[in-house]
Amino acid sequence: MEARQPSSPALDLVAALNIGFGILLLFLPYVTGYSLYSGARMTDAIFGPLVIGMAIVRLSFPPRYRIFSLGNVIFGVWVLITPFVLGYTSSTSGTIVNVVLGILIALVAATGFLR
Repeated sequence: MEARQPSSPALDLVAALNIGFGILLLFLPYVTGYSLYSGARMTDAIFGPLVIGMAIVRLSFPPRYRIFSLGNVIFGVWVLITPFVLGYTSSTSGTIVNVVLGILIALVAATGFLR
């Protein structure tokens, strides 16, 4: 059995930020009022739990399994481009929330590749 490589507490804390971003992704459509757009609501309802789950998986495994961070990078990029792909850019709050959270999710997940 291989010994578990120690993980950096700072990197674990940064990876845990994606849990908070996933929770925000779930609730912000209702708080900011863009839940009327079904594409925005469905995307955030699907990808919020996926981001949370992938962040938990990333924190659960030792650092040598950094590849799990790639999932949240992909999810973050999708959340970022969703307003343009699904065409709800007329909702300013929905566009801003998804672009900002998409960038944050992808960048935080990309730090998972650091050691």
